[in-house]
Amino acid sequence: MTSPTVNPHPAVTQPDAVTRTGPCAAAAHKAALRRRLLVHRQQMPIVDRQAAASGMATMLRHRAEDESWQRIAVYLPWREEPDLQALWREWQRAGRVLALPVVVAANAPLEMRVWSEGATLSQDAMGLPVPAEGAVVACDTWIIPCLGVGPGGERLGAGKGLYDRSIAQALRLHPRPPRPRFIGLGFAQGLIDEPFGEPHDARLDACLTELGWRYF
Repeated sequence: MTSPTVNPHPAVTQPDAVTRTGPCAAAAHKAALRRRLLVHRQQMPIVDRQAAASGMATMLRHRAEDESWQRIAVYLPWREEPDLQALWREWQRAGRVLALPVVVAANAPLEMRVWSEGATLSQDAMGLPVPAEGAVVACDTWIIPCLGVGPGGERLGAGKGLYDRSIAQALRLHPRPPRPRFIGLGFAQGLIDEPFGEPHDARLDACLTELGWRYF
């Protein structure tokens, strides 16, 4: 399925009260955009979120088969993010290695820690559930939850910079192909028409919503 080129929800993308004229204004713009998109996501009916997640799972399943993904960084849903845990369990049963991101310190890159179904979970430095133990693994594919995604692959997340630092480190360690694939996952209401990224923002290779794929 080809990805859309026009954001189907333009009303949620650009807060009018913010004028972007410098780093501080750009950060304020992103913060306002983040708040607005989070409200819209939280207001999305559960049945619509479930239907969207089911469609995304089908498309991810096909892509993983086509490209032979073997070591995949996934996530556990937080704050109404798309819930694809059924697909994660399916991949684990098929023998793929899955890892969860672990926040080890506020300003450090994430660790991708191997996660098995039924493994004991603890809390990381942000209080999120993570494997209590497990090896740190280099993943060939990262599936990254997104609140918003811009036209150049810029990602809007929780605002902590964790994935920005982690993607930058992964690219330093693997500067040449094959390098990890960085795939954003989110709802179509988070597709943003106008650029909002700052120089330090990492770029995705592609993003997937319930409407299909978008490539950068």
